[in-house]
Amino acid sequence: MSKTLWTFPVPSNCIYTGVRLILEKASIKLIFDYYDEDNDDKVFNGQIEFKNVIAHRHTTEKFTKFIKGTYDNLCEISESEWLSNLEKLSPEWAGINKLRHYAIYLDSYGLYEFLAGDYEVGDTKRGSKDE
Repeated sequence: MSKTLWTFPVPSNCIYTGVRLILEKASIKLIFDYYDEDNDDKVFNGQIEFKNVIAHRHTTEKFTKFIKGTYDNLCEISESEWLSNLEKLSPEWAGINKLRHYAIYLDSYGLYEFLAGDYEVGDTKRGSKDE
């Protein structure tokens, strides 16, 4: 079961130059840019930062076991088998960080999943992420 936390600003098939993951200590940023058909096809960029990450995984669309609700949506996955298995390895540490399972599926890019303590959606800016 999943709970929607945030919705991609446009259909993800409007991603412009791709998706990038940047790992910095215990944080991972999922950076993207897209063109907005409803705004004269102007290009914008944004990011989602996952904090206190203990694990992440990515599967391409050809090999993804789809998680209901994640298409163009950042979701929190309840009753996560993946999280449950890792919590058993280190229950004290998992409890301190209040870990949650986050997932988002982006068209043509696949499923991105994170076991993390929290997340933050960054401000949207005009232009490509590469500018």
